[in-house]
Amino acid sequence: MAGAALRFGTLDVQSVWLDESTTMVLVSRSLGGMFSHLYSEETPPLYFVLVWIWTNIFGTGVLGFRSLSAVLGTITIPVMYAVGRRISPRVGLWAAALTVVSPAMYYFSQEARCYALLVLLSAAAFLFWLRVMQDEDGRSLALWAAMSVLALLTHYYAIFMFIPESALLLRRLGIRRMLVPIGVEALTGLALLPLALWQSSTYGEVLESTSTASRAAETVKLFLVGLYGPLEIYSALLVGAMAAGAVAYLWRRGEKQWRRPALEIGFIGAVALLLPLVMALMHVASYSLDGRHLISAWIPCALLVAMGLGIACPPRAAALLGLAICAISLAVIGGINAIPGYQRDDWRGVAAALAAHTGPSLIVTPSGGLQPLGIYLPHLHKTTASSTPPRELEFVALRTKRTGRSPLAPVVPTRALPGYRLVEVQRTETYAISRYLAPLPTVTSVSVLRGADGTAEAEVLLHR
Repeated sequence: MAGAALRFGTLDVQSVWLDESTTMVLVSRSLGGMFSHLYSEETPPLYFVLVWIWTNIFGTGVLGFRSLSAVLGTITIPVMYAVGRRISPRVGLWAAALTVVSPAMYYFSQEARCYALLVLLSAAAFLFWLRVMQDEDGRSLALWAAMSVLALLTHYYAIFMFIPESALLLRRLGIRRMLVPIGVEALTGLALLPLALWQSSTYGEVLESTSTASRAAETVKLFLVGLYGPLEIYSALLVGAMAAGAVAYLWRRGEKQWRRPALEIGFIGAVALLLPLVMALMHVASYSLDGRHLISAWIPCALLVAMGLGIACPPRAAALLGLAICAISLAVIGGINAIPGYQRDDWRGVAAALAAHTGPSLIVTPSGGLQPLGIYLPHLHKTTASSTPPRELEFVALRTKRTGRSPLAPVVPTRALPGYRLVEVQRTETYAISRYLAPLPTVTSVSVLRGADGTAEAEVLLHR
């Protein structure tokens, strides 16, 4: 109940951002049209099919899209309890508690993207993997294979959990019993390969613009305290130290019967994270190292912490460590919801400010502004004409996130522009807008507008 209240109660606090708007635009098409435009994405089609069905029932508004992720994220909580319950009831309770308050799990449970579904299916696969390892149950083996296939149909990087899980099952069960599960996963991967190659060319360029070390550090931070929040370096160090302490208790003071399962669980988490790191270092699909894509590896990592709290730490120490982790995590979530600068890009606020101005206008936004802004301002389209007639001109800038530091304030042009006069500058914590007005419709080159904005990638939009 607490997890559902946390996820649903704040579902509309933050604006839709670029990635969510991509989902909404794609799913607004017919089912056939959606499949023909999957090249604009970087993931397989399962989530989009589910959200297409969901929004046709519950509506295509922001809440209609995000509510599916909230439901999936809420269901993940009892699944994580069941995963931990395979070790002990206390481990199950701690696993569920960590899932409830994790800033990363909370964030993805409120985003119209595939990650909440990926985590749920990966957690279900992990549950059945544990059952097979403990009981060698054929039914659980089939369910593990089915959940793994569904996870792969949700995100390509689910394979990084499947590889270590299947390796340990091969060692336990032998090749004969594993031929069918591995074969089905392999065939699924082969079937998805043409789509993956189709999608990969543009997305890889985006991620390769950041260093491997930076992306590795961001992944660790994401697992500990989410994508971006106030005092995130300090909170990540605190949560990381306490989580490491719980795992150290598990290794040094835990009963011997749990050391082997702990090693196997740790092996899965390590391989799921290190394989993409090695690939990135070797420049083989170097865009694979991204915390969002690897979020399913959070499951074994969280279970190790829950095992340390549930079966190794003395009860008082476990309560102190566990409650401290939960308190810091909730403080991070509360801080993000209270401070707009740490939230998703505020295109909703920008749209409300722009809508207050009457008459047609040219709007110069950061790259990618058309889709999220178009969710709130439907009569908006990109213009590439050499000249445009509106008298009104508006430059939009968003705050800039900086890892470990407070957001950088948005900066918009305020200097004089030929034929225009500056009439207003509106500044908030999340965005800034400078508004220019010409006495008569003025011929304005798109290249001149981009030059005034200072970015060659800026989008020039016409709002009528």
